[in-house]
Amino acid sequence: MTFNRTAWSMVVCCGIAASAGTAFAQDAGGAPASEPPPDGAAPPPDGAAAQPAPPEEAPAARWPRAVIARPLTLPGGIAQVGADFTANNDFSTLKLTAVGGYGINDDLELTGFYTFALKEFEIKGIFDADVGYKLLRGAVDGKVEVIGRGRIGYDAAAEGATPLRLGVQAAYTLDPKNPKLVFLTPGQQVVIGLSEDAAMAKPIYFQLPIQIGYQATPELYLQLDTTLLQINISDSANTFIGADTTPIALTATYNAMPALDVIASIGLNLTPPSYVDPISMMTVEPGVGDTLAFLLGARYYIGKL
Repeated sequence: MTFNRTAWSMVVCCGIAASAGTAFAQDAGGAPASEPPPDGAAPPPDGAAAQPAPPEEAPAARWPRAVIARPLTLPGGIAQVGADFTANNDFSTLKLTAVGGYGINDDLELTGFYTFALKEFEIKGIFDADVGYKLLRGAVDGKVEVIGRGRIGYDAAAEGATPLRLGVQAAYTLDPKNPKLVFLTPGQQVVIGLSEDAAMAKPIYFQLPIQIGYQATPELYLQLDTTLLQINISDSANTFIGADTTPIALTATYNAMPALDVIASIGLNLTPPSYVDPISMMTVEPGVGDTLAFLLGARYYIGKL
């Protein structure tokens, strides 16, 4: 009887002590132990409820809708097809240029151009092949991109090679994180004549074309083109610097949908140089309006944009 009474007293004391310990822990800011998770469920992390996994970010576009955000070469596996219609000031000359290009990989691009006259419908035209290869991309905190470019072709009507054009296409974007303004040069700085021109010469010269691009809206891109200078190297009669002649063009590119660009351009020469008319042998002073030219075109992109 003494043994039973002693055991019973110990059970009662242990129960009181356990209750007191739980009350003390709750008064101190603690929480009672949680119930074990159901069978097959992983327990939540210590001291915190299970949190849902953050949503995965969508992959960045390889060919963004904003022209200013695009690389200067087509990404690997993306192709482009398109056409440009061009006309002079009085529409006496109409030409069509068919365009096709393909990104062999993210660094190497091939593009072909075929230009022929529409008004006389002379199917014999000019074929040009252009290759671009990445030299730098993302340099200077993402501001600079440089592409080596070369272009050569054949004039079927004249039955001769078109000039070899070599150079670098380069872009400097002021703010890559919020791109709005970019300065470019499109390449073709060195021009080497491979066939004799009307003067029976094969001119070689250096030129410096520049472009300024502005992304007005996420879909609308504006670009101003001009050539600062052209320097004769051999047999070139077209040397000029600065104000001697000022060719200029304004181009608008509108991304109507992710895979389609619509392009419109107007160009002229603000200081057209005089020339000798081969028939009258008189010096002709053309006006600015005589150099007016128009372009309307489109590009459609195929592949994983």
